[in-house]
Amino acid sequence: MNHSPATGVPDAPGSRRVRWIALGAIALALALIGGVLIYLSPLLALLEPHEASVGRVAGAPAAPPPPLDSKQRINILLLGSDNDQKFQQDALLSQTMIVVSIDPSTHQVTMLSLPRDLWVEIPGHPSAKIDLAYAQGGAPLARATVEKAFKIPIHYYAWVGLNGLVRVVDRVGGVDLDVLHPVLDDNYPNDFSESGYGTERVYLAAGPQHLDGRHALQYVRSRHGDLLSDFGRSVRQQQLLLAIQQRVAGMDLVAALPTFARDLNGHVKTDLDLLRLTQLALFMRDLHPGDVHQAYISAYVRDATSSDGQQILVADWPAIHAYLRQLFGGDLLP
Repeated sequence: MNHSPATGVPDAPGSRRVRWIALGAIALALALIGGVLIYLSPLLALLEPHEASVGRVAGAPAAPPPPLDSKQRINILLLGSDNDQKFQQDALLSQTMIVVSIDPSTHQVTMLSLPRDLWVEIPGHPSAKIDLAYAQGGAPLARATVEKAFKIPIHYYAWVGLNGLVRVVDRVGGVDLDVLHPVLDDNYPNDFSESGYGTERVYLAAGPQHLDGRHALQYVRSRHGDLLSDFGRSVRQQQLLLAIQQRVAGMDLVAALPTFARDLNGHVKTDLDLLRLTQLALFMRDLHPGDVHQAYISAYVRDATSSDGQQILVADWPAIHAYLRQLFGGDLLP
């Protein structure tokens, strides 16, 4: 019987070694990629889109957002909710609205507080208090409302719920701040009860304090007993943000970000991507106290009553826009 000649040639020892080295390199690369994905998975979950795709009138950015490593100003709308559980998640009032404006060219940050009772035009809706924009259309409508009223281009937003703020403060080990005056509130909302309803008595003594997350929330959220009312609360909110930034300074944020993200999942929404979020965290870590400027429009608003009987604030818009030009120069919308 005739047999066909063998067509295969046994591998030389050198070629087998090269093959195993290549397979080992591929396995190592896959392991590294898997490790990176596991490391970043909390961040990727946090940064998943939370808002439905909408048109420009509902709040798409006025212009493509600049990269954080450019020389262009970046504006982030920071939103804080009134309650995490009593209301539908898409119908929360934004009790905190702060425009955080970053100027990389000068390494300066400006925080501009917007009072929640300010009467404004809400695109596609009747005029109302500015805090209603988020309840009516989420972050896109809140963004569009701020851009329309204040001519500030909003490139990104970040929404933080009550539990999110508590967890951030606890994660950085609490904050050190000087309580401006005693906080005494016999009717503070007890949001952390099982039902989310009810009140509790809150007291914080004036002077230097180290506050955990729960007490820091009480400090910035209480409205009763402050002679400046909501304006006083805006001052306290910015004071807390500065205290958090000071605690973050010196932390290894690249290593800490996944842990922060795991804590905050479900309590924070943002359209910042992973790269920009990391850049922003590193930028904020390196700030010095003199690099951050606090801004308010309290001098340009007055108390009034709406046609349906609400207590509101009405603005002197020419004066506000002149003030904003001092803050932002030519970086405002036409």
